[in-house]
Formats: sequence, structure tokens, C-alpha cells
Amino acid sequence: MLDSTRTVTTQLMLSVSAATGDARLEAELRYDAGDPLAVSLAIGTQCDEPVVWVFARDLLAAGIAGPTGEGDITIEPTGDGGMQDVRITLATDCLATLLAPRDRVVEFLVETFTRIPSGSEFDAVDFDAEIASLLA
Repeated sequence: MLDSTRTVTTQLMLSVSAATGDARLEAELRYDAGDPLAVSLAIGTQCDEPVVWVFARDLLAAGIAGPTGEGDITIEPTGDGGMQDVRITLATDCLATLLAPRDRVVEFLVETFTRIPSGSEFDAVDFDAEIASLLA
């Protein structure tokens, strides 16, 4: 779903496994062309203050095909033949494992790469404006 010419979002229902038990949460994947290398995952969008994780768009794309990531975020395909869901594991003080429908994640990524193709992310950045804002 397109919010504007700059933003791509997709709504998800995530299956969540954590130390406190399993749950289903509303979530949203977001992509803003103003930050062309990153995607964000907002978890608990039905809450007043959802938890937002920001990570590389390429990490999410690589996780569609096979296990990827180190440290706080890992992503891998799951299910029969490894292609039904995408498992996103978030590690901080605790560990949360999220399952997102693979087809929704792929649709989201296709739209983001249509908007800003891989390798052209910096073409969309106005470096002069960015430097001016840092110096202001």
C-alpha cells in the first residue's frame, strides 16, 4: 500500500514467540525514500507507542532466500521448503521471534525496489541539504 510518493508501508499480523509466551500483534513494515537504505518494523501498531526497529533493507531482502544477519537482528525463511514465512529474531535484553507472511514481505520489498532500485539509493539523497542541516 502506498502512502505517498516517498513512503511504502504494508500491514502485517505477526506471530510472536517470547519468554512470556506466544501472541499475535499488528505490525507494519515501512520504507521511506528519504532513508533509502533502511526499513523499519513497527510492532504493536495497535498500541499507543509501538516498538520500532530500523534495519537495512538489504538484510530483509537477503532473509527471504536464506538465513542472514548477526547480533540483534537475524532473518530467515521458514515453513515447508523454507518459503511460507519469514522469521525475524530480535535480541536485546530478551529474545523475540516474529513470523511474517513471506508473500507480504516480498510484495513490500518489490515496491521498495521499484521506488528506489538497488544500487541507486544514494541517487535519492540530497547530500548538500543533508550537510547543510548538520551544520545548521
